[in-house]
Amino acid sequence: MPPPSRSASPGSPGSTPPSASTPATLAPRLAARGRVRRRTRLLVTLTAVGALAALGVTGWLLLATSVLGVGQVDVVGVHRLSAAEVRAAAALPGGQPLARIDPGAVAARIAALPQVRHVVVTRSWPRTVRITVQERVPAGVLLQGDATYVLVDLEGVAFGEVSRRPRGLPLVTAPVEAGPGSLRAALQVLRRLPPAVRAQVRQARAAGPERVELLLSRGRTVLWGSSERSERKAAVLSVLLTRKARIYDVSAPDAPTTTG
Repeated sequence: MPPPSRSASPGSPGSTPPSASTPATLAPRLAARGRVRRRTRLLVTLTAVGALAALGVTGWLLLATSVLGVGQVDVVGVHRLSAAEVRAAAALPGGQPLARIDPGAVAARIAALPQVRHVVVTRSWPRTVRITVQERVPAGVLLQGDATYVLVDLEGVAFGEVSRRPRGLPLVTAPVEAGPGSLRAALQVLRRLPPAVRAQVRQARAAGPERVELLLSRGRTVLWGSSERSERKAAVLSVLLTRKARIYDVSAPDAPTTTG
């Protein structure tokens, strides 16, 4: 007959050991973890609030105050224009926040000046606006009335008036009845000339788009014809000018002639 069974008492051999984590030991751990999580959330919140506050202050300084406003406007590249004229066209109020300056809009206002061919406007922190101007270069003059000369560049843009013909600039003439194409043809010819040859031109006249002539120093004349093949004609003329002559005909550049 089998022996009667007996219940094992705690701590006796063969009994089940108590659990490593009892409610009494878990409670402090959970409380500690909760405190860590709360501190972490608080730190994250404070950091975010601080960052937003710093961003707001920075934005306020940049956009709403004169702390980083326009304090100086530098103008470079001007010769015929004055820096004061460029600043006036730029219309930049002193103290206006630099971040609110629109360089494109400022450049457009300056480009409206006839003397300006190209302009670049940049911001230089903390308080400077830099304006770099490329002025138009006169290539000739048009006679307006009896005693007024209009400066024109190689693109045919008129950008100034003078009472006396500037030394070294050729007079460009074309009869009104010949139409605007004649004047453009004469300017295109001047544009294709090498600088050394252009310096000898005293007058560029066009009786029509196909009849351009150049009057050079020392009473010499160049029969150019149309503005077509101007690069070839300019190269041929550079060679012909090494010969002494009164008339140089490059209207047919493959068969040029000289006279006198």
